[in-house]
Amino acid sequence: MFGIFKRRREDELAEIEAEITAFGEELARLPLDPDEHGADLDLMADYGRALDAYEQAKLDFLGDRDRGDAADVLRSLDQGRRALARVRAVLTGRPLCFFDPRHGPSVDCVTWAPPGGAARDVHVCAADAIRLIEGLPPIATGIRPETRTEWAGGTGDTRRPREPKQAPRPPLPPRPAKRPGPFKVAPPDLGDEHHVKGRGKGEVLLHRPNWEVPSLVVVRLHESGRIERVQGGKAVRLADEPLPFRIVKPLSLQTDWPVQLRVGCYGTWSAWLQAGDTVPVIERTVASRGPFICRYAGGAARIEMQHREGGKYSVTELTPEFHQGPRVLSGKGISSAEGQVAGSVFLHVEAKGEWVIKVIHRTS
Repeated sequence: MFGIFKRRREDELAEIEAEITAFGEELARLPLDPDEHGADLDLMADYGRALDAYEQAKLDFLGDRDRGDAADVLRSLDQGRRALARVRAVLTGRPLCFFDPRHGPSVDCVTWAPPGGAARDVHVCAADAIRLIEGLPPIATGIRPETRTEWAGGTGDTRRPREPKQAPRPPLPPRPAKRPGPFKVAPPDLGDEHHVKGRGKGEVLLHRPNWEVPSLVVVRLHESGRIERVQGGKAVRLADEPLPFRIVKPLSLQTDWPVQLRVGCYGTWSAWLQAGDTVPVIERTVASRGPFICRYAGGAARIEMQHREGGKYSVTELTPEFHQGPRVLSGKGISSAEGQVAGSVFLHVEAKGEWVIKVIHRTS
């Protein structure tokens, strides 16, 4: 009997783990392009909530022994799916189901009237559209209790009394636009010769810019894919990852133009050039994920890099012309490494996971 219960618990946990994995795959397949949608603060906030819910579900699942232990995991997944449904509704241009956003984007607009109320056109999911056509109430899932209590039947004595309408709240002041992080969005006013976007497989030609400083090339893949640079007829692989990622590569003043790239991606991607003098300046600390270029401004210093995921990482000095200089530090996996810089210098970070760089000591 104990063996039967043990197998049942294992099967329940396997089902929940499969739900977490499936939700993560839905997030990875989401056709969200920060270049196009980054200015929509509500959309990006919902996307952030979905990502947070996924990470929280993975964290809460650790150590669970049965479905009862995993109740918090299921709640996080439910919250994440609601946020994801709102994101999909915006991306597809279809409103969510009127009766419950968890039903997903609407597929039809039908006429519906609450008991004793006026008829109006509402957007509904496929299941609710069929139920309304057949004369049945919509699927009651807990989002709109004020209408569900009216559908519950019975006389007026059994219904919940309607609460008096409150005066509408004054509109909130507009939120200030959040400035995107470095290398997440292409600089404004780049022409087609310096900024190329696409979906799936594509070839990129980035031509010589008109600024008199070294450049850097940024490529962001919003789903898994591969990036190659073609020089002299030969293709050199720059990256090949199973998840969304980016590359940030320095281009010296002696770069052979145009820069030719070959991209293979299951979703959208974007490639652009930036002037070297636009990279962020680090005085005490900087944090990011994946490859990065920044400029340290100060005197001789000792710096520390904390790497928070697997894979190799390194920090290399760049000359003012963006040629490779000496290596400052390197390491592997979840670890820390230290190095020295003699003064103000450009720093090229090569990493896959999250990291933090700190100036931990300055010398005179």
